Amino acid sequence: MSLEKSWRVRLKEVRIDPLTRVEGLGRVILYTEGRTLKDVRLEIFEPPRFFEKLLVGKKPDQVIDTVARICGLCPVAYQLTAVEAFEGVFNVKVPSHIKRLRRALYCGEWISSHSAHIFFLHLPDFFGKESFLELAKEKKEVLDAGITLRKAGNSILELLGGRHIHPVNLRVGGFYRLPSEAKIHQTLSILENALPVAESLLDEFKKLEFPNFERERVSVSLGEADNYPITEGSIVSSEGLRLNKSEYEEYFEEYQLPHSTALYSRFKNGETYEVGALARVKNNFHKLPPDLRDKVKGHLPTNNPYKSLLARMVEVIYALRESKNILERLEEDEPFVEYDVKEGEGIGITEAPRGLLFHRYVINKRGEVEVAKIVPPTSQNQKAMEGDVFLGIKTLNGDHQVTAERLIRNFDPCISCASHFIEVFVE
Repeated sequence: MSLEKSWRVRLKEVRIDPLTRVEGLGRVILYTEGRTLKDVRLEIFEPPRFFEKLLVGKKPDQVIDTVARICGLCPVAYQLTAVEAFEGVFNVKVPSHIKRLRRALYCGEWISSHSAHIFFLHLPDFFGKESFLELAKEKKEVLDAGITLRKAGNSILELLGGRHIHPVNLRVGGFYRLPSEAKIHQTLSILENALPVAESLLDEFKKLEFPNFERERVSVSLGEADNYPITEGSIVSSEGLRLNKSEYEEYFEEYQLPHSTALYSRFKNGETYEVGALARVKNNFHKLPPDLRDKVKGHLPTNNPYKSLLARMVEVIYALRESKNILERLEEDEPFVEYDVKEGEGIGITEAPRGLLFHRYVINKRGEVEVAKIVPPTSQNQKAMEGDVFLGIKTLNGDHQVTAERLIRNFDPCISCASHFIEVFVE
């Protein structure tokens, strides 16, 4: 019997199985000795999806369609990160109108994904409810507002992506086609109606009772860009790290633990970090519009994970304004630029709704993928989630299961995204 197994035999397990109101399948196990919490383990047991292997042999535009299937909530993030990597290999310089439209499309995904988590998964925790259906009996107007925001995000995805689930309009060099003026005006009308709804909800959410819980955390995101980062900028940390995107693998590494079908991530010095909306706001608060900063003064930036709800709401408002500004100033132009296929290696890093997303591809002279590596945000957050649960159980009063689940939900984990590494080892 291994040392770890003999140690665990002495401990009592509290199993939270499965985790509820998160995307995908996972569970949390709390190991206690007497009344003392000794260890926390987040077990992601959703079957591996082998996406890195599935991409081998595919052409870039086939990859863009395939990686969209990794996630139904953030397909654009996977597509645009792959596009960035391929355009780096092929030395494609896209014009400014395509860059702006891609930013608007990504904003649509932030609005849609954040709204789904805020209103249908996260918000019931602040009212002590089991589900959004139970919450809707008392707060129907809030959930109606959430549906309005999610529809606004989806309208941008449909306009620029061709459809809101697994969009089909992105390609290396730009878009297959640009939207008509009539459809742009129709979408702008939806955004104009949604914006005051979002701003009013932020004021309401500031009044929620947030548990008094903070933990020192190293936050990693994109930063040092001209605007609030989505696809632009370098890699930054709250501890002062500044890296070019090509240096990612020199400083970060993945590692495997036997209980998880998703790889963990850490700095190569062993330090844990986290990514996501709370990290983005922490590292880029000065890039938000002044009135938004004033609105959340005293709440953000913060090390309190429960206030990730506010960080996501701030980003919903920012994304609504940003996409509206881009669409209002759109001028008719070509949908894409041509390019020549070359062999080489390309890296893409963007800010998915749940945080930093890394792609690396090696392309052969036939223009096919030979190596694909993808590091999704949820796998980068696994260790931080366990850390929050460990400290939260020790410091917060209340039922351990409820506390653990709420602390995990603060991260908006997308477990299906995380579970697609290549090899499985059975102990």
